[in-house]
Amino acid sequence: MIFPIGFTIERFIATGMASRYEYTPTRLGPILVTLSGYQFFVPFIVSSKCSLIIDQSLFKYGHLSALVTMTIPMMLPVGFTIERFVALKMAHNYETSRLLLGPVSLNIVILIAIYHDDPFTDNFISFILIPSNSARKFNMFFWFLIVVKFTNFACNCILLVVHNRMHKKHRKHSSSLSAKYEMEEISQSSQFTLIVTFTHLFFFGWYVTSILFTRTVGQDFFGGYINYTVMRGVFCATPTYNLVIVFIGFKALQHLNSKRNNKISTTVQIKSTGHEGAKNYDDAIANYWDSVYIRMNK
Repeated sequence: MIFPIGFTIERFIATGMASRYEYTPTRLGPILVTLSGYQFFVPFIVSSKCSLIIDQSLFKYGHLSALVTMTIPMMLPVGFTIERFVALKMAHNYETSRLLLGPVSLNIVILIAIYHDDPFTDNFISFILIPSNSARKFNMFFWFLIVVKFTNFACNCILLVVHNRMHKKHRKHSSSLSAKYEMEEISQSSQFTLIVTFTHLFFFGWYVTSILFTRTVGQDFFGGYINYTVMRGVFCATPTYNLVIVFIGFKALQHLNSKRNNKISTTVQIKSTGHEGAKNYDDAIANYWDSVYIRMNK
């Protein structure tokens, strides 16, 4: 259940940093796999049920590592949107500009602010359950993420509108071929980012709503502390939207590439009729005989 999260992080980074992906280390997936593997094997080797309780120091670092890896995918789309705006403004030299993962750093800073005064005195058998001392702050963090998601989606819509206006401006003026190509690439990547952002917003909204509902109604609604804890664990450990977004992202990218290839094959062509067609024919014949003459004189 935990594997799709690590895969999604790696896929988001791969699609968002396609030109620099080979230089980007992704160690988030193995962290989650290690933590979930620990929780899986411990019940088979402990001698008593009390031994299932995770040591406080181990829980502290394991819990924070798990939360970082589980919440970074929620902030990465914000980084992609910022990158799209930077790419739009620096279309002429975007390939040589530096890329900073500001939203990822912000995510880590927020988690530190939530847990900086938590004594971690609760007893837990899972790394992903939130301590009671930090539960209220973490609920506020979820509400903050929902607001960020809606804002990010609105920014992507604005980005496409601004890009369409700039694209028309570049067509009217005598821009360089590289600038026109860069604008076309930015257009496709921005459309892809909008699709992924909307999908992430839709599934993430359902996921967070379920979590907040579980936390709000409390254990009385589920008939006891055990059932309540199980429901919390299920919603924390199985964010299925991570796996769905991967397939939607690949399908959207395939559709955009196919659409661009069809556009190129139908619009980029040499006329073969009329005065322009005759001129193109003469140029082709002249180029052929020029190449023959060059080969004969070598």
